[in-house]
Amino acid sequence: MEYTLKTLVATMLATAAIASSAAPQEAAPDGFSQAHQQFKAAMKGGSKASDAAIAAFSALAAANPSHPLLAAYEGAATALKGRNAMMPWDKLKYAEKGANAIEKALAQLTPEHDEALFNGTPESIETRLVAANTLLSLPGFMNRGAGGKRAVQAAIDSKVFGQASPQVRAGLLNLAASIAEDEKRSADEIAYLRQLAAITPASKYSTAAEARLKELGQ
Repeated sequence: MEYTLKTLVATMLATAAIASSAAPQEAAPDGFSQAHQQFKAAMKGGSKASDAAIAAFSALAAANPSHPLLAAYEGAATALKGRNAMMPWDKLKYAEKGANAIEKALAQLTPEHDEALFNGTPESIETRLVAANTLLSLPGFMNRGAGGKRAVQAAIDSKVFGQASPQVRAGLLNLAASIAEDEKRSADEIAYLRQLAAITPASKYSTAAEARLKELGQ
């Protein structure tokens, strides 16, 4: 009996330790929110804003190499620098550099990144959103669209998709609906649009989703 009780206690303690270590934890480093604001400014345009975002996320990624979301944002900001470049060769150079960094970040994702939270959203989900937004925006001749589509599907299929913030989920569902529309998958598009309208009521996403559903006779 004593041996059995000791074994039971040891097993319970081990199980508790594993559960504790696997519990989702906030992982965003100091400076992430400020860098994210700089990235949002870069999205609105301007080479200075993209340079600031690149510098901020480059420093964060170097200091936190185990978090691929930071490298993904650096890559996305680099691609934005390409968008704002004047010369065609500079546009291509920065777009390629940014896309390569993003695909490398995607390859670094592991189940551990389902448990690391950035402002409450699983790192794996936000990394895929950042990646998809960039890869799907690049010209077709760069052949990055397939990677963007895979990132969207992987995020939506993830067991932690529902834990992401409404804004992150809406961004991914919006991309998924657009992909389904392009590929003439009406049933999938309708399903994504309905989820989108429900997640973000009275928002730009829900308004557009409801309008599209009406076009589809829903």
